[in-house]
Amino acid sequence: MTLVRRAKRPYAAGVTPATAPRPISASERLYGLDALRGIAAMAVVVMHAHVLMPEFPDLFPRGYLAVDFFFMLSGYVMARTYEPRLAAGLPGLKFFAARYRRLWPTMALGGVLFIPFLAEGTRGQDIVLWHTALVNLLLLPSPWSGNYFALNVPAWSIFFELVANAAHGVLWRVRTPVLAMLSMVSFAWLVDAAWVHGHLDLGSRNGDLGEGLARVATTYTMGIVIWRWWGERRPSPMFSVFALIAMPLWFALPDRSDGLNWLVDVIFVGLLCAPILIGGIAQRGGRWISTALGELSFPLYAIHYPLLYWFRAAGAPPALAIVGCVLGAGLVVLGSAAWKHQRQRRRA
Repeated sequence: MTLVRRAKRPYAAGVTPATAPRPISASERLYGLDALRGIAAMAVVVMHAHVLMPEFPDLFPRGYLAVDFFFMLSGYVMARTYEPRLAAGLPGLKFFAARYRRLWPTMALGGVLFIPFLAEGTRGQDIVLWHTALVNLLLLPSPWSGNYFALNVPAWSIFFELVANAAHGVLWRVRTPVLAMLSMVSFAWLVDAAWVHGHLDLGSRNGDLGEGLARVATTYTMGIVIWRWWGERRPSPMFSVFALIAMPLWFALPDRSDGLNWLVDVIFVGLLCAPILIGGIAQRGGRWISTALGELSFPLYAIHYPLLYWFRAAGAPPALAIVGCVLGAGLVVLGSAAWKHQRQRRRA
């Protein structure tokens, strides 16, 4: 069995003509995945609110696991949306460029918002602040700072997302069983990292490059495999209820002191993440709220960290700061929609 599909086969590797995935369209939007994306982003915001404002309760001590869900969701959605296009001749470089253009503006906005706090955010670990700012604005990790992305800490996961997107330009050719094996090997790597460090809150700090790669390699490839093997089949609606409840409940689990803290994180990635994703496919109702959560999720993730700094500096209570982050993300969504509308009018 070869690892690369034959050149004349017009379908993504491991997919038969009868089950070949179709490109996404507005009528095929999976609203449950939008809802889960929004819930995961809110968990990250609440987690960071406690980190920056300790008087706020630690409601989601495992909110960092949202990143693993984001990676899996991205692998699923990118396979669903782009593998047919890559099979039809879309160059991998153009796919990567499209992803970079999609992610860069909002992440750059978050970075610019954090510039006044850069010295404070690095906690004296970075002696070349402007070098760090420039490199981070390009969505590249800084070798000079304690955090890869001192300018906007959540950007570390976007960097690894882009690494996965670049790899997807080749992975779409790899047959699904082989890709599943690669995911299993990466998962073993991830388990070892979790055991060594005692948790999976890894990838953002300088020196965590391997751990970050293990996280994205495991879950992004799992997302691709889920799309190819499961597609859009809708399971029982009970899966939707499970997905909406299980993820925030798991994020709320407290740290353990019995040496098994790492195992709780590994169980989420290895056993719960995929059923939660499939549960999102099962959701049929709540389209308006789900769409709103999905639209807010990425801007919220991109700008919440600097906004929390701004609200803290202004003396705002943590709950108000969280609401302010959501409103700020809403403004970004509205601004982006207005800009796209203007571009369409000019082209017309």
